[in-house]
Amino acid sequence: MSNIERQKKDNSLNIKNLSLLFEKFPNPIFVTDVKGNILISNSTAAMTMGITLDQFLKSNVNDLVHKNYYDKSYTLEAAEKKRPIRGPLTTALGITMISSSTPVLDDDGEVILVLTTGYPKGINPKIADSDERGFTSRRKREIEYLRSRVFDKTEVVAESPLMRQVLLMAHKIAQTDSSVLLTGESGSGKEVLAKYIHRHSKRSLEAFLAVNCAAFPEPLVESELFGYEKGAFTGARADGKMGLFEAAHRGTLFLDEIAELPLALQSKLLRVLETGEVRRIGSNVGRRIDFRLIAATNKNLEHMTEQGTFRKDLYYRLSVIPVQIPSLRDRPEDIVALAAKFLADFNKKYDADVELDANTLEIFKKQSWPGNVRELRNLIERKVICSLHDYPEDCLQSAATVDTQEQRQGDIFKYFGLSGTLREVLSKVEKKYIDSVLEACGGRIGEAANRLGIYRTVLYRKLKAFEQKE
Repeated sequence: MSNIERQKKDNSLNIKNLSLLFEKFPNPIFVTDVKGNILISNSTAAMTMGITLDQFLKSNVNDLVHKNYYDKSYTLEAAEKKRPIRGPLTTALGITMISSSTPVLDDDGEVILVLTTGYPKGINPKIADSDERGFTSRRKREIEYLRSRVFDKTEVVAESPLMRQVLLMAHKIAQTDSSVLLTGESGSGKEVLAKYIHRHSKRSLEAFLAVNCAAFPEPLVESELFGYEKGAFTGARADGKMGLFEAAHRGTLFLDEIAELPLALQSKLLRVLETGEVRRIGSNVGRRIDFRLIAATNKNLEHMTEQGTFRKDLYYRLSVIPVQIPSLRDRPEDIVALAAKFLADFNKKYDADVELDANTLEIFKKQSWPGNVRELRNLIERKVICSLHDYPEDCLQSAATVDTQEQRQGDIFKYFGLSGTLREVLSKVEKKYIDSVLEACGGRIGEAANRLGIYRTVLYRKLKAFEQKE
């Protein structure tokens, strides 16, 4: 072995040993080069910012600040001034630290490395060192908390950087009591994220009520939300009824598809949010209520306010904290993780032992997934069910599994079994597309009709005609 090769091996061992040593250190600690690229770090430094150690080691301190993982870095200032720099900073998880960056100089007085350490604000480093055992124990608890609470895979799958950012934001939001507006495509997981916010809030022991504003016929929306007194209208229950606002008292109310709320009720919802009072239909008495509102929509509310179909004042009141959930096609890392999760869930549910091969997962990652997570979940369930009854493989065909380059270049009509007269082929294509849109919309007729660009009544007629032909 040459001297150069031996030196490289020694350096590798040194870096490895340094990493092991850093991991034993109870406080955040990392080393960067003169440009701020992170070379060595312990997991504590990464976890205080809410990212993995692997992500942290691929980062630059300036990029971390620009991406709001923490609000200030003293590393480059220490490198520029060639002296130790110390000061406070706050991470994305709301953890306030005292950070100290110390430059390491070569024989010519030039900075080659910068060592940065930190400790929680308010703790004297000398006291912390003398009580290292207690601090190490607390550090383990904090890391366990972050791992189990922020990135708990049993709650929300967040393997992609985009979704991890959303989850970290949701975790911070949960500590407040402000209204939240979740936006994103249909099936992207808005209700799942709403439940996550509720479970990590101070209201977690109280009720979480999810209401789909498009699910109720318009005449019934008000009575369902506000409730009514006895005899308020024909057909009302003799003892009256509590509304969903009251039922959510001290808890969280999730209003999905908020864009479908009739204009007349938008003003009443605004009043409830501003006064904290709800008045049942047929009553002159306001009832004090305390609930946290999370609203969600797959439509552009800002655009709707310009068109006059959604109240501006309500939009501003709802979007105190807006959160955009990325579509599944924008987070391919989550596709594999979600597919594995759904497969495990449905294998357990149906007592099956289905597996997904690497080729299938690669195909999944290349799809557009217009139905997002809901579409992927439905596809995995269909695969498991088909395996139980020895159905032919073509029972799995859907927009998600056939959208590959090879298939697009083939005979698409033959592939889908489309033959007959022009009228018959058009009818089959229409049915397949309507079925696909309905599946992507979770069976919601109103949303599907809107996506198809037809009236709800027209969609009902078409579905009835399809049934009669079968």
